Amino acid sequence: MPTTQLNARVPEELAVRVRASASRAGMSIGDYVASVLEADQAAASGGQELREARARMHAAAAYRRWMADGQPESGAMSMDEVFGE
Repeated sequence: MPTTQLNARVPEELAVRVRASASRAGMSIGDYVASVLEADQAAASGGQELREARARMHAAAAYRRWMADGQPESGAMSMDEVFGE
């Protein structure tokens, strides 16, 4: 299968965690990142349960970034409000 190169800038803390995860899996960083992206895309085109789980993971990551950047939490919707639970 032909391959192409993608470049991305990520926070150093994330890079450290990705390197460690790739190492634990016995994979190169490129192979590990490709497998994570493949899994994400499979979930995006999967059934409703997979799409909802994917949306929750992306929302949780966005929330962590929001809080890490010192953004206000007051007036924000809870995860339950976002996902109607």
